[in-house]
This record gives sequence, C-alpha cells and structure tokens, in this order.
Amino acid sequence: MRAIFITLLWLCFQSEALAAEVPIENYEQSILDTIKNIQSQNHEQALDTTRKLIKQYPNSRLGQMLYGDLLLAKTEPLAQIGSGLPTAQALLDFTQEIQLRWQHDTNSTHKGLLPENILFMAENQPYVILVDQQSSRIYVYRNEQGTPVLETDYFITIGLKGPGKQKRGDQKTPIGIYHVTRYIDDRQLPDLYGRGAFPINYPNVWDERKQRTGGGIWIHGTPSYTYNRSPLASNGCIVVSNPDFSNIDQYIGAEIKTPVIVAQKVNWLTVNQWRQKRGEMQQVLHSWVSDWESLNHDRYRQNYSQTDYYAHNRDFKNWDARKRWTNRNKTRIEVNYSGLNIFVYPGEENLVLMQFSQTYESNDYNVKSPKELYWHKYDSGWKIVYEGVRVFPKVGIEMVDN
Repeated sequence: MRAIFITLLWLCFQSEALAAEVPIENYEQSILDTIKNIQSQNHEQALDTTRKLIKQYPNSRLGQMLYGDLLLAKTEPLAQIGSGLPTAQALLDFTQEIQLRWQHDTNSTHKGLLPENILFMAENQPYVILVDQQSSRIYVYRNEQGTPVLETDYFITIGLKGPGKQKRGDQKTPIGIYHVTRYIDDRQLPDLYGRGAFPINYPNVWDERKQRTGGGIWIHGTPSYTYNRSPLASNGCIVVSNPDFSNIDQYIGAEIKTPVIVAQKVNWLTVNQWRQKRGEMQQVLHSWVSDWESLNHDRYRQNYSQTDYYAHNRDFKNWDARKRWTNRNKTRIEVNYSGLNIFVYPGEENLVLMQFSQTYESNDYNVKSPKELYWHKYDSGWKIVYEGVRVFPKVGIEMVDN
C-alpha cells in the first residue's frame, strides 16, 4: 500500500508545472531542517516544515518525496527515507542529494581555509567561479586586492558519468580552467536549460594538447518541471536550480570572461600555506621577466622545459632557435604585466596557469597582448610547458554535451 501511495505521489509531482518561484534563500536550509527533525523523530515539526517548503517550491521533487514519507509515518513507522519510491535509481538520486547537502552543511574542515586553485585574482576580475564536482558545489569567490574571499555557494548537478571529460558524448564534466564566453537568454533555449546559460570555452588549449574532444559545456538552469536535478544527471554541463541561476548571474560577466575553475575535488590550504604558494609563483613570474630582460638567452631559456614545451606546433628546439635569432640584435627589452591571474590547474600534478596582459618593448619592436603561461614543476624547478596569446574564440550555440 505504501509503495502504491508514493508511486502515485511521485507521478503526481513529476507532472506538476512550475508556478511562480521565489528566491532560494531558505530552500536548502528547509530541506536540512526537515532531515534533522526526522532524525530526532520529531515528525510533526518535519511535516510542518516540509508542507511550507512544497507550498513555496512546488516543483521540489525532494520536498515532495519527504512530504509523502512523513504523511505515511502517521500510519506506520518511517523505516527509510524514500523507501517507497518506484525505482532504486530514484532512491539513489535522492539519497545522494541529501548526503551531499548534509555534508556541506556539517562540514567545517575547510572553514577558514583558502582554495589552492586561486592564488591571485586580476584587478579586472571581481569574481572567480570554482566548481567542486565531488561535493556537488559551485563556489563564488570575490576579489579583495587579489585575494579570494568566499561570497556564496550553490548545489550543482554534473555529468551522469562524473568528472573527467575526455571525448564527445562521454557524459562527463570537464576538469580544467575555463572562462565564460557569452550569455544565452532563456528565450533562445529549450526548457531543458531553464533560466539561461553561460557557455564556457571547453576544450581549452590544455584540453586540445591532451586530445580531449567535445564541446557545448555550459553553466545553465533547470527544466521547469523540477526544482533541481540530481547530483549526477547532465550530459556534462554544470547545472544549478533556476533561482540559483538568477542569483549567480550577478557574479558572472561574459564581457570580462569570468574565470571558471572546474575541479574534481578542491584542495584547501591554511592561510600560511596559501601565502607561501602564492609568493612562490609570484617569484617564478618575476624571475622569468628578469631573465628575459637580461638579454642573456642562455639564462632566459632555462625557464622553459626542454622535454615538455610545446606550443603553436613548436617544440623546445624550434622555440629556442627562433628566440635566439629574434633576440640576436636586441639592445633593450622591457616586459611589464597587469591583470594577473594565478591559478593552480585542477586534475594535473604541479601545473599552474598564469594569465595577464603583457606589454613588451624593445629597441625595434613594441606590442601589447593577452598572455598565458602554463608552468610545470620539475626537480629542477618551475618550467614553462606552454606559452601563447590568450585567445577568446567566438562560440556559437551548441547543445551536444548538456
């Protein structure tokens, strides 16, 4: 009887159309309060909280499931949350969501810590987006004089097959450092994408170097029939609820290419560890500039990996010969940079990405360009493995990996 009742309830709320939504401010806390009350056997309080929740958020499948369980608990003991759902997969999806929300609420291990991935933020970047796929969380960090400060965070859905995208159609979410390329209004999109979308520039130059394929990776909203999707449910995109999308919109700027760092799991550092790491990488950059300006090619070339450097179809040998020839008649070189980002690259061992606007002046050539350097740490120190002009390609609408 219990299974039949919840199956009917399931079918009912699956077909509900979304009415007017209100801001998300209390949604997650209401879910967590309900779970806490259920654990304390305070079913009446849990029922009251859940009743208010689904009145405010009628398309919350998790809220509807909890409400059905609590109604049935009036006639028989509540043995397991969601035990009457029609499929084992549905139960697993809800269980994962509850666990991830609960762990985020109770996890204090990274409070007071800083993410290793963000070591320095450019003055023209007010926010950086950081995705932790393992905890189904997206963090917004604001820029305070180059230092990341947590602004807010949201629950997310990632690819059905988890993190680590390698090829088109593998239903995995990429790991890497990207930027937002544009904003797509919901009026241009099917209901699947919810309130709108921010495409990111997957695959980037590092993905291409690793021969990763695919595209159409977006941060986007949720279909109108549900408040949010389960933790593993997209075809590779990063999905937030529609109220969250409306909120996160204020922190993302397509015109300033807001950085999006997508990690499998964020590594958290103490403030002292973080400062030491940042200072180390700032010194690496300063030494590279100093060696370049010295006009000593043998000194300058020591900043580049002789074994792993590859950029623009040139390995180290080709790069070295070209640079030596280019600099042979230089009597003055001056290099300055601004708009510096320093990011530790997720999913790679000892890889750091630096992005900045570079001004180069010499006795016979001057140029200003957006630059990016990929540094890898060897036993002999940090070496450049990729150097290039930072490219911002135009991206059309693509709905393959969503």
